Amino acid sequence: MAVSGGTRKTADDRRRELINIGLRLLVERPIHELAIDEVAKQAGISRGLLFHYFPTKGDYYAAVVEAATRRILNQTKLPTDGDERTKLTAVVGGLVRFIRRRRANYVALVRGAAGGDVRNVELFDALRDELTERVLVAAGVVEPDLRTKLLARGWLAMAEEMAISSVESQIRADELIELLVDSFDRIVRAV
Repeated sequence: MAVSGGTRKTADDRRRELINIGLRLLVERPIHELAIDEVAKQAGISRGLLFHYFPTKGDYYAAVVEAATRRILNQTKLPTDGDERTKLTAVVGGLVRFIRRRRANYVALVRGAAGGDVRNVELFDALRDELTERVLVAAGVVEPDLRTKLLARGWLAMAEEMAISSVESQIRADELIELLVDSFDRIVRAV
């Protein structure tokens, strides 16, 4: 292990460091364009040592994508208190604010199609499934049928695109969140 400031990094610390470097680099490029040599250089380690922590480039990319999805889920937690609108507003607000704060990173992740790697695509699909479930639960939709789930997932894609495409000068975050919550009622609840 490398020595930094006189202390050795644990394997978990080094893995986290490498993943964080990957997350920072996602701002500049899609996951499949992250250069392992650049990641290793930024970490101050050799390429070979990086592969000690992640056996393949695909394993490294999957770890970065998984970390990115965890960050998104942490920002969209379902509140335990409040009425349905309050809960839905909290989940949608977390997503909108996350996307707006990390727009370039988010776009690099989702529009880069997670690098086309099956593991990354599955991780991103699981993220969207979880977000769809959170939105439905927040809205009080109990035991949704397939059509309702499909509408909610489509609505989520619309919400995501609106958060990506809009900028604060066009519409404030709170206005966008309110618009999205209202549209959920008209689109999904209408069924």
